[in-house]
Amino acid sequence: MATQGEIDAARQKIEQLIDQHGNDVRNLLKLIDSGAIKGKAANTLTRELEGFDAGLKNVFRRALALVDSAQPDKV
Repeated sequence: MATQGEIDAARQKIEQLIDQHGNDVRNLLKLIDSGAIKGKAANTLTRELEGFDAGLKNVFRRALALVDSAQPDKV
């Protein structure tokens, strides 16, 4: 079991990872939009990034739900 502090720290870490992931995906999409990658490769990468983004957001939502459902140890 975990203490309330550990639960709060886990939630904070997941929220940081969500922000980091969002920034990473946005930066990659900006790179593609700037013309660094063009044509079919850009279209493919954009689709793959969108799928990766959606999948990882789902994982983060589930992780937050698990953390939110955790009950702290009674001391």
